[in-house]
Amino acid sequence: MGVLLAGITVALAGPASAATAPTFDKAPIANGFNTSDPVVFTGTATPGATVQLYEDAYQWASGYSKAELSRTPAKDYSNNEGPVTATADGNGRWTIRRPMDSGHILMVGIGTDYSNRRYAAVRVQQVFTATAAGGGTVNFSVGVNPGQPGLPVAIQRYTAGGWSQIASGFTSATGADGGVTGYSATVGGQPTGTPTYRALVGNATSGIADSDNLLISSYSVNLQVAVTGGSDGATPAPSGANPVFTPAITDPDPDPTTTPVSPSPSRSTPVSPSPSRSVPASPSPSKPSTSPTPKPTTPKPTTPPAPAVGSVQFTRIQYNAPGVDRKTNKSINGEYFRLTNKTKKSLDLKGWTVRDAAGNLYRFTTSYTLKAGKNVIVRTGKGTNTTATRYWGKKHHVWNNGGDSALLRTNANKTIDTCKWTKPGKGYTNC
Repeated sequence: MGVLLAGITVALAGPASAATAPTFDKAPIANGFNTSDPVVFTGTATPGATVQLYEDAYQWASGYSKAELSRTPAKDYSNNEGPVTATADGNGRWTIRRPMDSGHILMVGIGTDYSNRRYAAVRVQQVFTATAAGGGTVNFSVGVNPGQPGLPVAIQRYTAGGWSQIASGFTSATGADGGVTGYSATVGGQPTGTPTYRALVGNATSGIADSDNLLISSYSVNLQVAVTGGSDGATPAPSGANPVFTPAITDPDPDPTTTPVSPSPSRSTPVSPSPSRSVPASPSPSKPSTSPTPKPTTPKPTTPPAPAVGSVQFTRIQYNAPGVDRKTNKSINGEYFRLTNKTKKSLDLKGWTVRDAAGNLYRFTTSYTLKAGKNVIVRTGKGTNTTATRYWGKKHHVWNNGGDSALLRTNANKTIDTCKWTKPGKGYTNC
């Protein structure tokens, strides 16, 4: 699974006794979601002052200006979802250890004084296996952490000319490695010998596996497989380690040199820019053409119109599972959201996503037809998908009882519906 990256910058500054607002150091990249070895965030504050961590999912960041940033308190899931805090030491340094399951935008605050904001990314970690099946066939399996469906995967083999792709696809919620999120493939026609394979999750050019969640691409370890009964051909072994992706991440605020400005009151739903509309210029009058009338052409097929806003809607979110919360799969599956097709035609939801305010993401990874007027329920825990019920595969509850929001988007990233609640209420909302 890997360990935290070296190079986490924690250089000590001088005592911060004169500071009136905290600061936030450059955030290191987390290596997967790891509760036993969380990523370390640091910064400055007045010695003895207690800072509180605030976080929003990275995908909300583009929807807010600095003045509109939502100040969502981070929750300590190991301590009854209380606040995440740290006290600055005598040198004016604070340290917070936090596991990250997706990219976030972070800041800390003391009262109404807030630090600069930082983007915190997560590098995808892998469990890669390759097993020969005889006759030149090799079975591949890729498990990913964070366990997110829809991530691009490529299986590559090393040749004399370098690495070549032999299979590709996307992670699914019921894929490899005993049911964890992943990808699997069986590839024939492999050369006899001990060829070397690796997996790439994400994009090798940009270094980004998922731009919505600020997930960083990664290569697996290299695996040599003893292949028999395959095609003839040399099977050279590569030299050197695979590249580690570290794309440049530009934070929304510059490094603080003066007291940071406090953001304005919070917001829980990203602000969508108003669509621009251009007015076509009136054509200039022209003389009648004396050219021959062109022959009519057969019109090209038009692209089907994109689904309209509200065509599919949240019609119920059960954010508080019935009964006592014992964190069992049964209890986790007591949470669910229901989508209803409000149109008079069937819609394919492949690639559509649902996210909560913290950035937890559910994706319809394969074709799924939601017929006119019909519902689909997505339960938070594990189970076997049916026509009417899907399973997220989470090991913990997702929806916050005290307030949360849900966002439904198409595969083209168009927002179709949102749902929000701000207090516990009855444990569910019909949106």
